[in-house]
Amino acid sequence: MVSNILSLVLCLFVLSTLHLTSSAQKCKEYKFPNNKVYGNCSDLPHLSSFLHWNYSNGVLEVAYRRTEITSNRWVSWALNPNNKIDKAMIGAQAFVAILQSNGSIKAYTTVIEGGYNTHLEEGDVFYPGGDNNIKVNYQNNEVVIYTEVRIIPVGSKFVVHTWQDGPLLDSIPQKHDLAYANLNSKGILNLG
Repeated sequence: MVSNILSLVLCLFVLSTLHLTSSAQKCKEYKFPNNKVYGNCSDLPHLSSFLHWNYSNGVLEVAYRRTEITSNRWVSWALNPNNKIDKAMIGAQAFVAILQSNGSIKAYTTVIEGGYNTHLEEGDVFYPGGDNNIKVNYQNNEVVIYTEVRIIPVGSKFVVHTWQDGPLLDSIPQKHDLAYANLNSKGILNLG
């Protein structure tokens, strides 16, 4: 009996290690369709998301990937210029992709000022280059948001970022879920 329990525990441990190993490889093994190479990547801990980036001379070049997403939803990745992890969403400068049910995609920037009740209205962001430098790709239930911004102040060693997705109602972004994964989709991106 004890031997069977130990065998079961060992088996579960091996399976969980394999799962962690396979999920850790998702980021590094990903090949971008345009053969673009990013020197850094991170498997984000929530919402089946990944962040690929290059940072040099104050310019942050990003490809944010959200897998397992369906149309008629919005997806965003954002930087918070206040660099406060506990309030990562409020004041965040977001790069948004709207996936319409007809298959079209709209990409734009916005500032999240209203907390959880925002409708992600289109607007300018704090980071130079971000307003005019957002591209989106949607294929095989995966959204990739590409952007390039100048980090202010120059010489910053880290930035607070957040990522999210939610439903649309008549093409208007609605409040995201308030589940643990959604409320904890934030982190510190070390720039080096």
